[in-house]
Amino acid sequence: MNLESVFANSGVVLPINASFSLDDDLLFPEPVQVHGEVRNRSGVVTLQASFSTHLCFDCDRCAEFSTCEYSGTVFQTLVRELNGDESDEFTLLPDAQLDLTEAVREELYLQLPSKLLCTPDCRGLCLGCGANLNHTICTCK
Repeated sequence: MNLESVFANSGVVLPINASFSLDDDLLFPEPVQVHGEVRNRSGVVTLQASFSTHLCFDCDRCAEFSTCEYSGTVFQTLVRELNGDESDEFTLLPDAQLDLTEAVREELYLQLPSKLLCTPDCRGLCLGCGANLNHTICTCK
């Protein structure tokens, strides 16, 4: 995505409505939908967008296959050059080219929970017999 005109002109807003597939078809079988904007506000260029898709996974507690809607946001301050040491606060775009897919992919994976659960109150598996405690009462104790 060429942002040359956004960097050059204060007040410019570039709307974003995009859809793309990720390489991870098992976890994200459907395209990611992205809606937002790149805006130059008094010389400060920002990317602000929301994304949504479906997530398919095996629950980390009970190992049952689950799906859910997954959404998040991306906010980045975009710069063409840095005035000193590198910083994680800014996204450096020396050629004014933004790889929207990579920006969203990075945020999408960073915002994933460390444990993916079928439901917030998943009871998991019995440590003795392996029964799924969401579906049965274990009598092995």
